[in-house]
Amino acid sequence: MSTTPNGNDVANLWFWAYLAAATRAATSFYAAPRNLEQSILPWTFAGIVVNETNSTDPAAERAIVSRESYGRQLGRISDALEALISQLPDDEKSKKPIADFLSLKARIESIKHESESAHADRILEKLKRLKERDGASFQEFLERVTKLA
Repeated sequence: MSTTPNGNDVANLWFWAYLAAATRAATSFYAAPRNLEQSILPWTFAGIVVNETNSTDPAAERAIVSRESYGRQLGRISDALEALISQLPDDEKSKKPIADFLSLKARIESIKHESESAHADRILEKLKRLKERDGASFQEFLERVTKLA
């Protein structure tokens, strides 16, 4: 008995491969959405899609966010709100919405501190590499930093 396929076996193999591919292609159309709607020039920032549906002026929002990020805007609002809360009597500060806000702000500040510490660690690692590779540039950098003090 021969293990070499004859002409009919090869033809059958090609037929079944073609049929499998055609079936996959045909059924993949069922996964496509039935209605595709997309406004002109939508944009996304941090998972938020801004388009004509949810903004009266997406161009203005793009311009604002390009100069003042949502994070910076929310940070300024949070700082102002915290300043106003500090003027409240203690019994008002302990109410749940205010306490929740202050807790959220404290967690955000903690995350920012962790991020700054990690960034400082990365800078130190880069300085160590600079010192090993180019001692003169490292010394020049140290002199520039010393002038800041």
